[in-house]
Amino acid sequence: ETDVNTNTTKAIELPTSDVLQLITEDGSTISARPYGTEPKSKFYCSVNGKLASKEAYGDTDKQLEAKIDAIMQDLGV
Repeated sequence: ETDVNTNTTKAIELPTSDVLQLITEDGSTISARPYGTEPKSKFYCSVNGKLASKEAYGDTDKQLEAKIDAIMQDLGV
């Protein structure tokens, strides 16, 4: 594990897995894993945002969908 703010590293113990997970500064995650039997990879994204009110749900949902679309575009998927 590397803390980019302090430039310190420490060993982490994780179960063996064929998954690479990136956690962004805003807490979103991007996970990549091999497809299995084909030479492909699957990507899973999880994004978050602050919901100001119940009435803002639709707009917040659109913003989060746009965030996922931007991540997928950056990945070339």
